[in-house]
Amino acid sequence: MYNSIDAKSNDIKSNYHLLISGIVPRPIAFVGSKNNNGDENLAPFSFFNGFGANPPIVGFSPALSGRTGEPKDTLLNIKEFPEFSISIVNYDIVEQMSLASSEYSRDIDEFTKSGFEKFKCDNIAVSAVKGSPFIMECKLYDVIELGGKPASGNLILGEVVKFHVRKDIYTDDRIDPIKIDAVSRLGYSWYSRSNKGLFEIKKPRENGIGFDALPDYILKSKYFSGNELAKLAGVNSIPSFSTNNLTDNKEQIISDCKKLLSEDQIDKAWQLIIHLGNILIEK
Repeated sequence: MYNSIDAKSNDIKSNYHLLISGIVPRPIAFVGSKNNNGDENLAPFSFFNGFGANPPIVGFSPALSGRTGEPKDTLLNIKEFPEFSISIVNYDIVEQMSLASSEYSRDIDEFTKSGFEKFKCDNIAVSAVKGSPFIMECKLYDVIELGGKPASGNLILGEVVKFHVRKDIYTDDRIDPIKIDAVSRLGYSWYSRSNKGLFEIKKPRENGIGFDALPDYILKSKYFSGNELAKLAGVNSIPSFSTNNLTDNKEQIISDCKKLLSEDQIDKAWQLIIHLGNILIEK
């Protein structure tokens, strides 16, 4: 037995959620693009896959805004400057990827906001994500409009002109499926990790403050991973707290903060971050 649903009489949002929940898992294209002014953009897309090997063709589909029908920055950029990079997302950078999915304005560099170092490509003048295990340099092959209405897709096809495979995942001319540790998208806030299984990430409700707004004593420390920093950078403003009656032991503060971040208790983690800053200032 099935629940049979007529797509034409269904509303757009319901059709969208059926697609993203039923077509699973979907690989994530972390697309780097730039406009004619040289402003770079970074955005994740899970309507993405490979479509041929001779020539090597990959494609992804940025949808028009479901509310306004306006195109996204990536589509506008690639129409202006027909090159783009694709950086595969693995678990080490998944929280930063989620932060980069915020709807920053077109002149904001999401590489900076999400704390990524730029990888300089060889054959295209667009950056990729340094740290991604697998990078493709692409030149635009075609753009196919798929409706031209709010929430309609735009299939962007690119020819891969160069691959970059991180050495630690590449053995005997093969990518190790365990070591790549790629992350894929499911419905709602669910993801899948290629060597572990399901996990959940809540997308930021508002644009996060970004890595560039984190205090240097945290951003430049050796104690926090990119994923942990991304959780701190995902708040829309740095909260203020009373830091009375907290330990002054730096190692304990850091340990407690990391535990709170692992439990997604972000406000409490920020309380410890602020307290740590006060201790460092007093010293």
